[in-house]
Amino acid sequence: MEQQDFEITIKPGGTASAQTLRVQHQDETFQFTIGNQTVSILNNGDNSWSLVSGELAQELVNEIGQAIETWYRSQPL
Repeated sequence: MEQQDFEITIKPGGTASAQTLRVQHQDETFQFTIGNQTVSILNNGDNSWSLVSGELAQELVNEIGQAIETWYRSQPL
């Protein structure tokens, strides 16, 4: 599978400042850099997300996963 890169914008914890993440998607996981660390997350297929590598609160993993889902829904078929 060819790697797909895209950008998402999140507002961690509902903060006023937005943060843009460049996401790399290859195989099953989504990788990005946040807070000087590379993080990898996985869509569990049931509207939940799991942290594969890195250290993030589950709430932030869910928020980033939701932003990834929103990005995919916005793409033309």
